[in-house]
Amino acid sequence: MAFPEPLERLVQSLERLPGIGPRSAERIALHVLRSSTDEVAELALALRDARMQTQRCTTCGNVTLDSPCAICADDTRDSTSVCVVEGPREVAKMESAGVHGGIYHVLLDGYAPREGAEPDPSALQTLRRRVDDGLVQEIILATAPDREGEGAAALVLEALQGTAVSVSRLARGVPAGARLEYLHSEILAEAYRGRRNDA
Repeated sequence: MAFPEPLERLVQSLERLPGIGPRSAERIALHVLRSSTDEVAELALALRDARMQTQRCTTCGNVTLDSPCAICADDTRDSTSVCVVEGPREVAKMESAGVHGGIYHVLLDGYAPREGAEPDPSALQTLRRRVDDGLVQEIILATAPDREGEGAAALVLEALQGTAVSVSRLARGVPAGARLEYLHSEILAEAYRGRRNDA
């Protein structure tokens, strides 16, 4: 039997979220029905605020309340070293590992052929402009060692062709197929310290 129309719409909306299949969408929707009115209102408010109050940093592309973000605005960070990551979760992971004292460049959705997504062309163009401005001396490619991450890295390397910037990659310690957001901080720190030149 089909769900009532409002519940069916909720299930269909949840299914559009990444990683949520039909069964998970149904479980979440039914959980919402069991929740108090206050809890549902709090969830709706959190969704609205996250969408309406955050923005992308105009310098690095990370998610922030204010632009430039706190990392880009911090003049104690090494602005000559730019760590290129696929998304905001990777910035958070790198920051929690405490290994990168420079700044970042976020490719947003990364390269995910299974989902039909690629790095935002404007993110690649902005990275190239940052390098062409002459301040950036090192690009650290911190994309995941899986098909999507390697695809993103290839597009970054293509965007940087013809520049003299030094490019390195995260090295040992990151297992093939691993996502940075799930790595232990010590593993990430070792991979960062052991990065290699990619040119």
